[in-house]
Amino acid sequence: MNNEQLISGLQARRATLLQELHHIDEMLKLNGISPDENSPLGASQEMPYKKNDNWQNKLASLIKSTNRFISINEAAVMVNSFEPKISIEDAKKGLGSAKNIMIKDKTIDKYQYGTNNSNTFYGKMGWKNEDGTVKEEHMYNKDALILKPKIEI
Repeated sequence: MNNEQLISGLQARRATLLQELHHIDEMLKLNGISPDENSPLGASQEMPYKKNDNWQNKLASLIKSTNRFISINEAAVMVNSFEPKISIEDAKKGLGSAKNIMIKDKTIDKYQYGTNNSNTFYGKMGWKNEDGTVKEEHMYNKDALILKPKIEI
């Protein structure tokens, strides 16, 4: 094996390992663990996200793991990071259908910021205050808000 073949093989393996590391980091973040911490997950701890689950279970696990209201856009990006073969658009379709069923069954609750449907977030029942606002400990990611500038003529 010449030097070029060795280097090419090492670069390919490095790319694969970096992609796997990215997915591991995302799972750690979902569980509230910084990837830089030296706190290993216990061997018996079950990963909340399972690729073989149906869309409802996937959405439920993402909500549970983040412990906050999430948008379908956020959830779709997470699904895509765990399962790169599923496009973000396909994930949005699957998660959208799942959330409709789960809202109808009162499995999850919905919160909409303003009048823009893009600013709709989903979380566990009981994560809202009596006045309908989201409890602080389950607040959606404000960076996920889509703020459209007002058009003046």
